[in-house]
Amino acid sequence: MSAYPQALASVRDLQPQQIQKIIEQAFHFKRSGFAASPSLEVHPSAIVLLAFFEPSTRTRTSFEIAAHRVGIKPVTFAADDSTSLKKGESLHETLANLLAMGPNLLVCRHGGDVRVAETLRASQIPWINAGDGQGEHPTQALLDAMTVVEKLGDVEGQRIVYVGDVAHSRVARSGLALFEMMGAEVAVAAPTQWVPEDKAWAKAKKFGSLREAAEWATVCIGLRVQKERHAKAHGADHTIQSHDFRLDKKNLMPLRAEAIIMHPGPFVAGEDLSEEILSDSRCAIHDQVTNGVYIRASVMSGMLAQAVRAGGRI
Repeated sequence: MSAYPQALASVRDLQPQQIQKIIEQAFHFKRSGFAASPSLEVHPSAIVLLAFFEPSTRTRTSFEIAAHRVGIKPVTFAADDSTSLKKGESLHETLANLLAMGPNLLVCRHGGDVRVAETLRASQIPWINAGDGQGEHPTQALLDAMTVVEKLGDVEGQRIVYVGDVAHSRVARSGLALFEMMGAEVAVAAPTQWVPEDKAWAKAKKFGSLREAAEWATVCIGLRVQKERHAKAHGADHTIQSHDFRLDKKNLMPLRAEAIIMHPGPFVAGEDLSEEILSDSRCAIHDQVTNGVYIRASVMSGMLAQAVRAGGRI
């Protein structure tokens, strides 16, 4: 089994040993200040293309910084009015042209476009999913796992609850798969309309209030209300209900002192999270952001080094 996949489209592309390897390498980078590992030496001419067809702050910037830290040259494409998309070119044709330019690695975020997904599946270039609509966000799950290990010592045995708009969250979908693979128990605390119905969540505990979930959990992960993915008829009612699941002092009062509070960001202050939580000693939200750089450095350098060993072009 290879240490890294050819494509990281889903958490399910990884075996437990590969997850462990990626997280261990991320911790090595964090401890050593990005000191190179002999097995992960990156060719100085290697280029990673960051193709972002949806907005991003944390994910895109952390991939860029991670690339610079490990000696990979990042080239960023952000879908805006300065590109040929403004002229009517389709997303999948834009992506096909970017791939035709021959980057050594691709990182792509898109809104779940079927033709874009088909283009990615056909790619001969190693690629990483940076978020695909309501699908998955594997590197977010990896950095969340790294943060749990850092703060609590291990993922195995933890009780992890996703709070809020779980049904529309790619973060929760990837996290569920990874945390269960690593031996954690996963639960949902959400209004009825935001409880996921697909079979992947069949084993997950369901809590009708955040206070009840907080009493059970060792890790509490809040989620942004995904208004852009809601049917127009439901958005307003859901937002009102979400206040009962907001991460705030009142709702999190039963959460144990040694637990941790996380959120993938962005959060909307006063809606899915009260800013008072940022000063809570259990809050690991900015630690997640920091760890995102190390995880993405681990994944990119590992996938590139493996591609070169397999005869890939630089």
